[in-house]
Amino acid sequence: MSVSKGSNYYFCRMTDQELIAYFEAVTLPEILRIDRATTQYEVKDAVGRNLAMLKEGDKGGHAKHRLTQIMNAIQHPYNGPEIPGR
Repeated sequence: MSVSKGSNYYFCRMTDQELIAYFEAVTLPEILRIDRATTQYEVKDAVGRNLAMLKEGDKGGHAKHRLTQIMNAIQHPYNGPEIPGR
């Protein structure tokens, strides 16, 4: 696994097996703020769906991308500003 630090984001290149092992071991919150504009509700369900897609052959890499976003948000919680109200 290699990790590189960009401006405010951490990019992690993990194998599918490493991602699966990570999510089997981590305690998941109910709600997770991924970035300024994205909040993941029902995190456990979302992780389960994306892991199932990953195991079935994630065409396009969407499940792996979302799992990586969730992992990064768990490891480095978003602490920036909210989106301004209208």
